[in-house]
Amino acid sequence: MTANTPSPNDTTSHKAQLLAYLMTGARITPLEALQRFNCLSCSQRLGDLRRDNNIPIQSRFITTPTGKKVKEYWLEPSYINQHKETTA
Repeated sequence: MTANTPSPNDTTSHKAQLLAYLMTGARITPLEALQRFNCLSCSQRLGDLRRDNNIPIQSRFITTPTGKKVKEYWLEPSYINQHKETTA
């Protein structure tokens, strides 16, 4: 493992933080993930959740007020409600 490679615990922590945040119904962009969770690889961690845990994370490009195009990620309310019902 090199100095630039996060430990598996950091990766797991970022995935858990991102998923918990999305489960509130919030949407997130990579810049917000960096600010909230110090996660530099938001798209990779969300891709891990999609692939490894079959979480149906949605995404689309949005334009920021400064004109930059960035991806925004979210979970559909139906998935959130279904998941909350199964864990309640």
